[in-house]
Amino acid sequence: MEIRYIILFLFLVSAILDFIYIKKEVPKSRFFSKTLLMPLLLLYYLLSTNKPIIFLIFALIFSFFGDLFLLFEDKKSFFILGLLSFLIAHLFFFLTFLASSNYFKGLPFYIYLFLIPYFIYGAYLFKYLKPEIDKFQFIILIYIFIIIIMSFSTIPRYYFVSFREFIFPFLGSILFIISDSLLSIKKFKKKIKENSISIMLTYTLAQLFIISGFIK
Repeated sequence: MEIRYIILFLFLVSAILDFIYIKKEVPKSRFFSKTLLMPLLLLYYLLSTNKPIIFLIFALIFSFFGDLFLLFEDKKSFFILGLLSFLIAHLFFFLTFLASSNYFKGLPFYIYLFLIPYFIYGAYLFKYLKPEIDKFQFIILIYIFIIIIMSFSTIPRYYFVSFREFIFPFLGSILFIISDSLLSIKKFKKKIKENSISIMLTYTLAQLFIISGFIK
């Protein structure tokens, strides 16, 4: 068996352990299971390509820092650091997608119509969260905008890459929006149980799907 598949197996084991620790409410154990995810995924990616994309590497590195900081999300400063880390990660994902879609040159105009449902959802989410986010309003608004643009930037790739290379990052970006939406609802609305695995499940799949689109 190739080493990269062993690494992928370890990634999946780490994810499953993290889900178990969430359900059993063992936060201290998650320091290992959660923080191993991105290093293992990055190693899997590096072992699976001859031409690693520097933007994608940085996206995973900042995702790791986001994972680490959000382990202590109850502390305001760590939550903000986690938010900023993922915001930067999304910018690097955006640059990754942008570079592989010829910078949107020669695209049909109707592609930009896909922005409409994105912005409708973003506006609804912000309005829904607004009564509770108080001092976080500006950074949450910026974050929603960045993740929407990041996800939208996967769509033009349909014209420049294979269907597999297009569909996995696209689905991954949608899962990222779902995961971050669930996290914000849990954090500010308190309507998701602390031991719900939905946030980490969608997040883990999001990262794996995005990386899968850049492995030949």
